Amino acid sequence: MTRFFYLFVIFFQFSFSGIAQNQEITRVPFLLNNDHIIIRLSINDSPLMNFMFDSGAGGILINKNFSDSIGLEAVSEKLNTGAVGTHTVSILKGNTIKVGEAQISGINMMRDEKEFEELDGGEEIAGIIGFHILSRFVVKVDYNTSELILYNRSNYSYEGEGVVMPIVLTYNLPLIISSIKVNNDTEFEGFFLVDTGARSDLIISSPTVNKYNMIDAVGDHYILKTEVGSSGKKAKIMFGRVKQLKFSENIFSNVPVILSQAESGVLSFDGIDGIIGNRILKRFNIIFDYPRSFIYLEPNGNLDKRYNVNVSGFNIFFRGGKPFVKNIIEHSPATRAGLKNGDEIIAIEGVVVEEIESNTIRNYFKIEGKKIELVIKRGSKLKYTEIRLRSLI
Repeated sequence: MTRFFYLFVIFFQFSFSGIAQNQEITRVPFLLNNDHIIIRLSINDSPLMNFMFDSGAGGILINKNFSDSIGLEAVSEKLNTGAVGTHTVSILKGNTIKVGEAQISGINMMRDEKEFEELDGGEEIAGIIGFHILSRFVVKVDYNTSELILYNRSNYSYEGEGVVMPIVLTYNLPLIISSIKVNNDTEFEGFFLVDTGARSDLIISSPTVNKYNMIDAVGDHYILKTEVGSSGKKAKIMFGRVKQLKFSENIFSNVPVILSQAESGVLSFDGIDGIIGNRILKRFNIIFDYPRSFIYLEPNGNLDKRYNVNVSGFNIFFRGGKPFVKNIIEHSPATRAGLKNGDEIIAIEGVVVEEIESNTIRNYFKIEGKKIELVIKRGSKLKYTEIRLRSLI
């Protein structure tokens, strides 16, 4: 009888452990909007709102219009540090966030006056979230299925065939060690932020740029002054390429890079050499395991895709579901075509943009060597032009 009892207990413990291990809490679909991960969540039983899922966000940031619409009241103010600067935010205490079937209570959030970039379809983004999900669950970002999968963090055990990489949490941000070969003469190893919120391949921080004289080392480049990060502040940034990035067990060659010249913010910190952005990260399905200080990287179908570099001399942003021109680069195909910031794109290759999906609109301007016929609207006037695409770096 005693032996049977112990066998029963052992069997029960083994069975319970097997069920509980890697227990899936919820699956949350996401939209990959121009390389930003967008999820939907509710705050204090509010209607669902669009939030950017950003592993480079150490806190939760919500736009004031949305916080006012659900009756949130600020209790204090503080300075928040973004990628290239600081800005004042209000503090909203004691909130409950629901993401899929997962609930997180007692959350303090930051409120900001800044409006976030619209989704291509015209919907607004209410805010940014990262650490508060990543610290409470083991989180898989599955780019194959466009889902966040949240697991119970207490007894998670990775069972896949991906590469295990240790992380160090600094300012609630996940840092990994990677190495950069700038050119044949310059190579270094450093700490890089794994940042799903960065719409880039690779960014190097200002101190590291200066330490290795990278501005002179990258060769062909162009410079743009534009808004960077959650602070909404403008910074002068330089775009070029580095010879090699070693990330995990993978070596990426001729990688597009942004060289920061920021004097404040995360990209000015001595302890952070740079950022590995979502255009590299989306080549893997990634599991963030903060309790054990690991990430797990599983290569997916994006691994060997070509880099997305600027061949038009401008960026596209959508307002009210309509595409507009911004960030015109001097001496580029855009300036040769006579484009200006704020021009609305009306037709591409004789097809009105209302009949073209937003991803297709963006893809038109990614094919080097292609000549594209455009109709743009400037003020109340329509203008026809042609743009021939060429790589700027």
